[in-house]
Amino acid sequence: MDGRLKLSPSLLSLITEYEKRQESGQSIYLNDREYQQIITYYDVECDFDRALETINRAIDQFTFRSDFLCLKSRLLLKKGLLDEAMDVILQAEVMAPFELEIQLIKADILIRMHEYNEAIILIDDLKKSATQSDLEEIYLTESVFFEFVQEFDEMFQCLKKALMINPSSEEGLLRMAIAVQQSRNFEESILLHKVIVDNHPYNHLAWSNLGHAFANVGEYEKAIDALEYVFIISPDFEQGYLDCAEYCRESQKQDKALDIYLEAYERFGPDFDLVVNIADCQYALGLLDDAKRSLFEAIELDNYCDESYFLLAKCYMDTEDWHSAVKVLRKAIAIEGEMEEYYHALGTSYKEIGETGRAKYYLRKAAIKGCEQSLYWEDYIAYIIQCADFEQAILALEDADRFTFSYKLQYLEAACHIGLGEIKTGLTLLEDVLEESFDEHFVLFELPEVIAGHKEVQSIVAYYKN
Repeated sequence: MDGRLKLSPSLLSLITEYEKRQESGQSIYLNDREYQQIITYYDVECDFDRALETINRAIDQFTFRSDFLCLKSRLLLKKGLLDEAMDVILQAEVMAPFELEIQLIKADILIRMHEYNEAIILIDDLKKSATQSDLEEIYLTESVFFEFVQEFDEMFQCLKKALMINPSSEEGLLRMAIAVQQSRNFEESILLHKVIVDNHPYNHLAWSNLGHAFANVGEYEKAIDALEYVFIISPDFEQGYLDCAEYCRESQKQDKALDIYLEAYERFGPDFDLVVNIADCQYALGLLDDAKRSLFEAIELDNYCDESYFLLAKCYMDTEDWHSAVKVLRKAIAIEGEMEEYYHALGTSYKEIGETGRAKYYLRKAAIKGCEQSLYWEDYIAYIIQCADFEQAILALEDADRFTFSYKLQYLEAACHIGLGEIKTGLTLLEDVLEESFDEHFVLFELPEVIAGHKEVQSIVAYYKN
């Protein structure tokens, strides 16, 4: 069931009166429809204990009714109490041995007990005497069996049969989304859901499945078009907005993604993940002031998320507000201390402020934590070369060589030897790397004049350039 149950005034009054009489110990007598409404409410609210207590009252009042026993068995199944669920459904079976719902619940419990042989025999027996409308429910249960035994192609085919009988089946469409992902039957899913939406154009879940199938075969434009129909048809289906916006972002359509996220915000109100996604789009579009405002809102909603602090730091770094960047980066690291990119950003910020010692410390920490990524070693080593600490740079290059490789690191190694006055060694290394990757030589001109302005360095680079 999507979302929370919307309380009508009459249902609110019924629940209020029921709970009031329950708390005061008064006797309770309701009709079956009222019990059904209250049980559904508690179920949707995940208040399973109250739901179970209400079902037991209904069973005591309607002693010879199997439907409330079915409800109780399903609830126990939902709670994972398989033995208890089986005991209850066997009681229901005594009352109505040929009731399809009872047999399907029994099969579902057997599947979850891993009694697969008994479950599939029961399902096959049910098929033999089933009407066309009954087959839909049987195929849905059979799809659960194939999911549990991890035969996802068969799961897909069962759900396809169920949807051909009833294309509007919410359970069938939701389960089909799982089956398609597991079986990778994207092309067949596209064909199936195209047929469904052609005949049932207001079926938002079918449009959703179609959109995801298109995305999985790289057809992002078609995926976005399909998912737009989802929230046009069903404006309260929040996931439709989020999925469509995500595919827009993957297609580099940040402006369209932002519009969809903002529409979702208007409809559903502030939600931490939604607000961070809005900020992320605003940042990508260069709307830094808007991004900062969104991130302040996100941090108010959840002040223990390192990612929002890091994105805020990037906004400050892009506007060269280095002191503010340092402040929020330290908060991000206090929450999550294992992210090399946070240390790299903090080291970069301290470098811009001019705090050399701290800059070295955090750039090195980023390199060690992200030791297999050459970028962090390159930035750390380039900085200590800029600080003319050539011996420390040589040691860092030895450390980097144990974990990663890049042509930039080779250029930096040549630069270190030149900075140390080991000109011949440095020029030999420089020639070797110029032959291998001339395009990376620009790193030399970010280094001190003693290296970048060295006549022989300039001469060799000019030679290889020509």
